[in-house]
Amino acid sequence: MYPRKYKNSQLKTIFGITLEEYELLLEKQNGVCAICGNGVVDIHNKKTGKKRKLAVDHSHKTGKIRGLLCGRCNRAIGMAEESPTILKKMINYLKER
Repeated sequence: MYPRKYKNSQLKTIFGITLEEYELLLEKQNGVCAICGNGVVDIHNKKTGKKRKLAVDHSHKTGKIRGLLCGRCNRAIGMAEESPTILKKMINYLKER
């Protein structure tokens, strides 16, 4: 159908940004995850090789867009409940072992 029109509508509904704004953010980040630097795509399904673009990372408290992340970094932040305290404890744990 119209994948760009659909993606624009999806971004607008979920995050309040346009596809153009997503693409500008992607360009600003040089096409890579804002945390780990992985490329634009993330393997979504290892069996089929289906890929997806970087996820829009946002604060669940304020709704503010923070950047674009690969699936792994986006999930890590979510699993840590967006808590800097938990993330620091995780880092300390890894350093100590």
